[in-house]
Amino acid sequence: MRKFALKVIKLVSRSGFHTSRRYWSNTAIAPSPENGLQCYEDDLADDDQLQKWSRSVLEPVANQLDVEVFPNTQPAFNFAAYVNKSPTLKQLVALGVELHKFEKRKGIAQFVLRLDFDRDMREHIRFLADTGVPADMLGEFITKNPLIFKEGLENLQTRINYLQSKSFLPQQITRIVTKDPFWLMFNTKRIDRRLGYFQKSFQLVGDEVRMLATKQPRLITYNMEHVQKNTFSVKEEMGFEAAEVKQLLLKTDALQYRFDYIHRRMKLTHDQILKTPDLLLTRDFRIKQRHEFLKFLGKTQYDPKKELYIPLKSLAAGTDEQFVTEIAKSNMECYNRFLKTL
Repeated sequence: MRKFALKVIKLVSRSGFHTSRRYWSNTAIAPSPENGLQCYEDDLADDDQLQKWSRSVLEPVANQLDVEVFPNTQPAFNFAAYVNKSPTLKQLVALGVELHKFEKRKGIAQFVLRLDFDRDMREHIRFLADTGVPADMLGEFITKNPLIFKEGLENLQTRINYLQSKSFLPQQITRIVTKDPFWLMFNTKRIDRRLGYFQKSFQLVGDEVRMLATKQPRLITYNMEHVQKNTFSVKEEMGFEAAEVKQLLLKTDALQYRFDYIHRRMKLTHDQILKTPDLLLTRDFRIKQRHEFLKFLGKTQYDPKKELYIPLKSLAAGTDEQFVTEIAKSNMECYNRFLKTL
């Protein structure tokens, strides 16, 4: 139960089983980064090149040709032995790629070592730049998803064309690709099924699907099994209605801020939030004003087991006058003067 509150945030800030064979449309339809790279590595587990380098970098090299692209070097535990001898790695460093992060991912460092910048990378980087990825974010993009260099340029362009065909604007496409470096690893059928799932499950119209994908592209490419479980938790365990879940989904930025405030500033536990889910649907200013006023009065006591208990529901329900007189035991003149100090 303690994880359900976090699941709400995960659901609306990151992310099915297959939906019907009809893919999502532009019109309304009937109702209904840490581990990110690993799922793509798992998908590519049968790839010859990654399998070839799946052993430890400390093991002897059976075939010297495997490291021939780096003459006069031997396999090392990190990139330090290669950077000064590899023009490709120097180019990546210049772009801002954090090479040391590849060392923690099985097979990725060795995969990158075998790439040639001009032969294997240059056109991909130009493609990303043409798609709108800012120059100062190319290094971060590659750091998060070096496997982009495994994808053919024609396939990448097809995936951009798909978004264009679904009426995504250029700036929306740029944001999607920039914010979620893994998006382009999904073929168009997989993306289409996932967009269809969200449209059907949350009763979204076309514009809402595009807004969701643009604001939270990682949600679309997130593990769908987790999305389903989180959705179930929000609907069934936390008691949100379908319309409320849709509201949470489409207002993820506000939800993240609200959760941070009630969890970190108000120091509410996950259990407390779970028992009063209305807080997640209440406007930020109302929660903040009422909590800060109680704090000013020395009455922020939200533990029902202690004296002078203040029900958390009172921060979301009722009029200001009811809250001030019945809960805070004060008066509106004092409350209004206090609000001017915020």
